[in-house]
Amino acid sequence: MKKSLKVLKYKKWIWGFLAFMIPFIVSVLICASLGIYPFGENCILHVDMYHQYCPFFIEFREKLTEGGSLLYSWNLGLGSDFVSLFAYYLASPLNWLLILCPEGLVIEFMTLTIWIKIALSGLFFFWYLKGHFHLIGKDGNYHIRTVAPAIVFSTAYAFSGYVAAYSWNIMWMDSIALAPLIILGLERLVKENKPILYYVTLSVSILSNFYISLIICIFLVLYFGILLLEYRPKESNLKKKTTEKLQGKLQKEELENKETNLVLKEEGVSDSKNVWYSMIERFKICIRFAWYSLLAGGTGAILLIPEAIILGYSASADSGFPETMEWYFGILEELSRLCTTATPYTGNDHWPNLYCGAFTVLLVVLYAFNTRVKPIKKIPRLLFLALFIVSFSNNYLDMIWHGLRFPNSLPGRQSFLFIFLMLVMGYETYLKRKGNKVWHIGVACFLCGGVFAASSYVMDKEITDTFAFSITAIFLASYMLILLLLKIAKKEMRQMVYGFAFALTMGEIILNMAVTGFYSLSRTSYLAKMDDYHELLELAETDAQFEAENKELVFYRVEDTERKTKNDDSLYGYPSATIFSSLMNIDVSRFYQSVYMEGGKNYYCYNGATPLVSSMLSVKYMLSDNDDGENRLRSIVANSGNYYLYQNKYCLPLGFMMSEEAIETWDNSSTLSSNKIPQINLLAYALGAESDLLTKVELSGNIEAGRTELFIEENGFYYGNYLSCSADNLTIKVGNDASTRYGKTTHRYLFEFGECKAGESVVITNSKDEAVEFTVYKMDFDALNKAYQTLRQQTMQLEEFTDTFIKGTIDVEEAGSLIFSIPCEEGWTLCVDGKEVEAKAFKDTFISVYLEEGVHSIELSYMTPGLAIGTMISGSCIVLFIVSMLVKYKIGKKIEVVA
Repeated sequence: MKKSLKVLKYKKWIWGFLAFMIPFIVSVLICASLGIYPFGENCILHVDMYHQYCPFFIEFREKLTEGGSLLYSWNLGLGSDFVSLFAYYLASPLNWLLILCPEGLVIEFMTLTIWIKIALSGLFFFWYLKGHFHLIGKDGNYHIRTVAPAIVFSTAYAFSGYVAAYSWNIMWMDSIALAPLIILGLERLVKENKPILYYVTLSVSILSNFYISLIICIFLVLYFGILLLEYRPKESNLKKKTTEKLQGKLQKEELENKETNLVLKEEGVSDSKNVWYSMIERFKICIRFAWYSLLAGGTGAILLIPEAIILGYSASADSGFPETMEWYFGILEELSRLCTTATPYTGNDHWPNLYCGAFTVLLVVLYAFNTRVKPIKKIPRLLFLALFIVSFSNNYLDMIWHGLRFPNSLPGRQSFLFIFLMLVMGYETYLKRKGNKVWHIGVACFLCGGVFAASSYVMDKEITDTFAFSITAIFLASYMLILLLLKIAKKEMRQMVYGFAFALTMGEIILNMAVTGFYSLSRTSYLAKMDDYHELLELAETDAQFEAENKELVFYRVEDTERKTKNDDSLYGYPSATIFSSLMNIDVSRFYQSVYMEGGKNYYCYNGATPLVSSMLSVKYMLSDNDDGENRLRSIVANSGNYYLYQNKYCLPLGFMMSEEAIETWDNSSTLSSNKIPQINLLAYALGAESDLLTKVELSGNIEAGRTELFIEENGFYYGNYLSCSADNLTIKVGNDASTRYGKTTHRYLFEFGECKAGESVVITNSKDEAVEFTVYKMDFDALNKAYQTLRQQTMQLEEFTDTFIKGTIDVEEAGSLIFSIPCEEGWTLCVDGKEVEAKAFKDTFISVYLEEGVHSIELSYMTPGLAIGTMISGSCIVLFIVSMLVKYKIGKKIEVVA
């Protein structure tokens, strides 16, 4: 044992290795116990990792390996800027290793990077403790009683309640891991005028994820105020400056004797000058902090500026500061979130995830009593903790912490910094444990126990359950006993107590992570369609080219009747009309909602599309789990396994003409009613239809709890919508056909019943056993064909098509607007007959341009907006930082030598 400790003492790298490997190995073991692949057939895809991150990772890998453009992607909804999506979701430096990842192992790549980022969180927090508390002693070695607890606290940071709740949020984890190094860099900048660590780590964090970095920056400003308050100019600096002023009059030895102050005063260096010197030093520190912070922010401009521009098209642009103050919950309820095994919370009720060890809570209370922690250090940090606690509950402060935008679920996103502060204060209490008396321990344990007991009485057990309070009480009692023994036990016994304390604290941390940390679901189910869909998509491409006249290029989109996610286009690799992304263009979502399709703040979806609107979106093929056979809208093309490929009979090319009269006639802006059927009919009338496209029909039926049955009276193609329903899943079965399942039905969109025959019944079941009444509409194919042929008469023929360039020609017989089913966003350059023209937004949504009669050549090219200026700013900031370092470390030293 002694030999092992001796090795640990002199091999300093081993402790950093342990700080990394303990979280890494434990994470692997927990996932193995959950059957995570390759230890089983599960995966850790959870929430947005399931719906967004995995599809986006696959799309990024595809671009890296196949050579697609990193500026734009057609496999993200109707087309999306890729630089901004990369900046928001994919900018971790580790993600570039996807180029080495085999095609079928992207999920495992993501899992591995999560393990690595959790482990780096432990390592970087250990490095913070090492630098902040100077853990390497004067003998150049670590000492077991200080470094072993540092491993405990670093593991507590890596396995905090925040990480347990949000480790799947892979895009945040880089900044979570880097935060301790950024804060250490700030301390070195303030205290030692060493800016490199601060600038580099903050720049990498901003480039990796601007959102969490914004929260870190708010923390840095507040923490900088604390450091500035604590700052005291080194006496040696003052003596040095004074020595230079008095050189030739006094010897240096005279300034260092006991009568220094008297000598200084006699020579005119008074206490007031000491104050002025201190003020000047503080001013210099403020300048340094502002300068290097701006440089770090500017270094991220290459991604920040494009991201900000594209975010301007999203729902983020609509956020506003709340008019009235609100308190989400009481302090007692909030503090229950510190309990061991407290259930991770990711919903909309604002509960933060605060767990960082029951021992940390006890030590932070003892921190307040500790006589060895100076009040000038203690009071600001305790107030900082209080600010955090208040801000979790107050809507004003909560919104400020989140960048003036309320989070859509995943609350308390700043709580990792609260945890950081708690752990640092707790570790300092341990180091200065002689500053606490025996009665302090008793009082602290009584206060902690009392607070948790009161919390358990008022707290909703679905948020923090009884078991969490009970296990926390057991741990608190155990830690109180340990602290008392360390005070009163003999030296030999204390050695055993230290070992037991290490084992118990590590056990608590690992227990909490094992119980709350990872989620699992079927990997097999998630990837079940992958091979068959790839085969069907290849057949679709062959079919499209076979149908093309004169071998012209064909652009088309594909949709899925029962999609796995709203980003199936990225997941399987095809252009679509659906996306779920925080960068989604909100105008497209509003357009979709106006024609009874699914749309929201961060998604728009093909669900609810009628054939006329579907044709305008160039959706040519449908993937389906069901063999529904052919009908008047679709014909079957092929099948692979249990999946089928259908071709829509109504589909327009990427560009089509619409008369100005039709555009003015069709008003889709009405928001007075949830029923958008009149607006769909108005579009058909504007395009020449002579009757309603969708006509309401009265059907008899039975309505009971969880089941609605409607009886079809005549052949036709039918749609329906409910009057009121809170169920989020509906299943529709027509006659003997296979059932079709619709998800997110509370988003309110039109349901396709399909081709129905007289005498058949439509059975609709819901997941909440509600009695739901439906309104049914029958489609008029004469109206559909008339409107469709109007749009079909004048379309653009593609000549060239890439991720960022479109070229084609169109013969315009009747002047009007050429409309592209492409979101109208900054970045597109439109040229007509070789001349650049300004693009207009059709219904505030799609790119359009007015064309006179005649044959026209059309070109559309894309460049990410703000990328060029962002690159220039980032490059300039890097150069300015290098120049600043040269001035500081090279030129500054030469001046000093000359002087």
